[in-house]
Amino acid sequence: WEFEVSYQGGKKAFTYNIAANATVIKNKVTKLYSANTYIGSSSYGRQNQEISRTYEGQPIASFYGWKTAGLYQNQAQIDSDPYISKDGRKDNIKPGDVRFVDVNGDGAITEADRVYLGDPNPRLQYGLQAGANYKGFDLSLSFTGVAGVKLYNADKMQGLDPTYSYNYYAEELPRWHGEGTSNSVPRMTLSDNNGNYRTSDRFIESGNYFTLRNAALGYTIPSHLWGSKSSTNIRVYVAGQNMFIITNYSGLNPALGY
Repeated sequence: WEFEVSYQGGKKAFTYNIAANATVIKNKVTKLYSANTYIGSSSYGRQNQEISRTYEGQPIASFYGWKTAGLYQNQAQIDSDPYISKDGRKDNIKPGDVRFVDVNGDGAITEADRVYLGDPNPRLQYGLQAGANYKGFDLSLSFTGVAGVKLYNADKMQGLDPTYSYNYYAEELPRWHGEGTSNSVPRMTLSDNNGNYRTSDRFIESGNYFTLRNAALGYTIPSHLWGSKSSTNIRVYVAGQNMFIITNYSGLNPALGY
């Protein structure tokens, strides 16, 4: 549903206006007309896996992947981890690799452990507009924001994966390089036998933001002040776009989803 309210006030030399709007979105797939139990997105990344899946009963194109529980700090943690007690990859997992969660409890990390990781569709979109006029001066502000949305930071995934030929993210500097050095950025290796950069909650982030989208401050010069015999006025102004943004998203711009 949507709603919008507005108000205008002031008198004589000073007037102002305020308006606000919001859209609340509820998104759930009720029926898939397909022989498959889900519809997957295009494959992405070195692991060639889809980032999202659409299931009945969930939001469309929900993020889908593995849950994580930090990094293995030493060999003893690998040897005693029930998540990989029956995993054929166990001998290839090294300290500094990501510890993935064995959701179904079978002692191995497999496709069956992939789960819903978040909704890419915002639950709330809102805006706020304000303006004022005083003796020839005028000010206008336009704010927008979203809430209740998750984003997959694919750029971060590539910026941390050493198998890509790109510049690394600065987050790579404090990566794991010995016990206790990091519990979030895995060791650097070109032989990623553990699939550290597979689709997982490591790259799912809140996409909530609040931004000043547009701002303008102007002054209208009456014709008699600049010597014109006509009734034409001149307005001078300064304006800006995307003046600031408040967000916890670590990517380039949550409004772009990138």
